[in-house]
Amino acid sequence: MLVEGHRCLRKRGFSLFEIVGVVTIMVILMTMLAIGVGGFMPLSRSKDANTDIIRIQQALEKYKLKFGEYPKKVDVEGSAQPMGKILFNALAGTLAPNGKLGNFPSLLDRGSLEFANESFPIVGDPPALVDNAIVDPWGNAYQYRYDPDDSSWENFTYVLFSAGPDTVFTEVTVEGQKNAGALNNNDNIYAQ
Repeated sequence: MLVEGHRCLRKRGFSLFEIVGVVTIMVILMTMLAIGVGGFMPLSRSKDANTDIIRIQQALEKYKLKFGEYPKKVDVEGSAQPMGKILFNALAGTLAPNGKLGNFPSLLDRGSLEFANESFPIVGDPPALVDNAIVDPWGNAYQYRYDPDDSSWENFTYVLFSAGPDTVFTEVTVEGQKNAGALNNNDNIYAQ
């Protein structure tokens, strides 16, 4: 086809320069997006930890309504147990505040909390401690302390917290006070 003495060439597709330009712009935009989203991840996990702590607090209040006190440091079947294990078993329905094992209703929402493993008490089986813990968004067990039977304990309630992304924390004082000001605890997330 001739147009004013010139042949009209039909353009088929894009030139190499156009394709390279579009790909370059897409790479730049994707990089900016990835960097931006990555910056919000720690904040998102901190919010998740706060939400988990509220759910655990709600379960602890239900436990207190049922038993009259919060899960506390006790010997179970003659041996001391870690507080994370006591917390899990108390809220999962196998441990009373006096250290006695039983089949009680579970107070944990398995769909909204994360756990160290899939082990849970089986209803109807003889009661036994389960080696499990409630974990924070970074995969570490929530720290829980309540020891009202110790004469040094001055706190009227429990201390519950996540060690945060660095997983480093200073232990709760013997009086039951959190060490929020310690250098290791800058990123810890405490129950209010």
